[in-house]
Amino acid sequence: MYTLELTRENLNKNIARLAIPAAMENILHMMVFIVDIIMVGRLGTEAIASVGLAGALNFVLTIVFSAISVGTVSLVARHMGAREKAAAERVAAQSMFLAMVIGICVAPILFFSAVNVLYLMSAEPEVADLGALYFKIVICFLPCRLIMLAANAAFRGAGDARTPMLITLLMNCTNVLFNWLLIFGMWIFPRMEVAGAAWGTAISYVLGALLATAILFGGRAPITVRIGDMLPDLGVIKRILKISMPAALDAFLTQAGYLVFLKIVAMLGTSSLAAHQIAIRIESFSFMPGYALAVSTATLVGQSLGAKKMDLAQLSMRRSCIYALAVMCTFGILFLLIPGQLASIFSPEKDVLGLTIICVMIAAIEQPALAVYMVYAGGLRGAGDTLSPMMITIIGTLFFHVPVAYLFGIVFGWGLAGVWFGAALDWIGRAIAVYILYRRGRWRRIEV
Repeated sequence: MYTLELTRENLNKNIARLAIPAAMENILHMMVFIVDIIMVGRLGTEAIASVGLAGALNFVLTIVFSAISVGTVSLVARHMGAREKAAAERVAAQSMFLAMVIGICVAPILFFSAVNVLYLMSAEPEVADLGALYFKIVICFLPCRLIMLAANAAFRGAGDARTPMLITLLMNCTNVLFNWLLIFGMWIFPRMEVAGAAWGTAISYVLGALLATAILFGGRAPITVRIGDMLPDLGVIKRILKISMPAALDAFLTQAGYLVFLKIVAMLGTSSLAAHQIAIRIESFSFMPGYALAVSTATLVGQSLGAKKMDLAQLSMRRSCIYALAVMCTFGILFLLIPGQLASIFSPEKDVLGLTIICVMIAAIEQPALAVYMVYAGGLRGAGDTLSPMMITIIGTLFFHVPVAYLFGIVFGWGLAGVWFGAALDWIGRAIAVYILYRRGRWRRIEV
């Protein structure tokens, strides 16, 4: 059992118990995609490009669909904090039912539109066709993927971040094994190349769903789901969607904004595009602690509000923010001190290297703002207030992130540095906005 003791004395322990496994789980989710890229590397450039293209689309969809589970975390945490275990179990069961329905309904649409979407993303028909082959196989198992995401959200809401991490670890091991068997045709298995990588990922999704379901039904988690709980309950589903839909729209707009942002960068030339991608990869290391602390904050705030411990909910956000600032600002200092060494790991080309160094140094400026935004937005979502982060995203994306990047980078002629500086200003604005909303306290009064 991994129930949380909601006291000030246990707060640091609770943050660590939730944040560290959440960080590891996020890394492991990314590794599924990275392993596919590495293992098809022997098949040639087209195979790498196609799996990279389809994997990027799959990753975007995963982020959007993961946001649907925000309501699960918030509601399960609130009920667990209030010692309403049966209600928390009901929410978990309905979340899995909802995930299954969404997966079954959406998978055919994505299956038949895969080629067209990938053609828009790629200028080379061969790459798009091969990417569509990979994507179509993986997307057939979308229901399994979503069921696992819903179950893992229920675990986290109940205070158990370790189980989702272990499930994701076993998924990675399964993916590596079946990739090896199916990509290269080892033992009794046929050589399937790119399709083999897709089947390896798909099989790992099935395993993840089976493990998560078995644990929830088997009584080995803080909450236990029963078959009867899976029968549709429109009241509970409505509560889940009320919280989850703004979060899903938030995630969709973030990803859409990023694609437009990427188009602006591409207008600056190949060197700028390469430097941008490298800088993003370098900065992504600082995102991990921020993401993990946002996840832990959501659970702690939800459970504290359920237990009527308002002071503890506020303290959870403040202390998590301090930890996020400490870790992410440390990364920021490294970005300022050794940007050249970090950039040279990825590219030796002088033009790309010079641009990457500038981007990494600008990234250092936005680390405090990112820390504040990620943690406080996570806390608001845990309280059930997903509308506020969504509105910040809408305003930030439509009126700052994209237009300011275009203004500074293209109109003013500041190039890639201008684009990144505009993005940094956007994150600073978002951090100020989310902190103001936290201080106003609407999240304290939200009924879920």
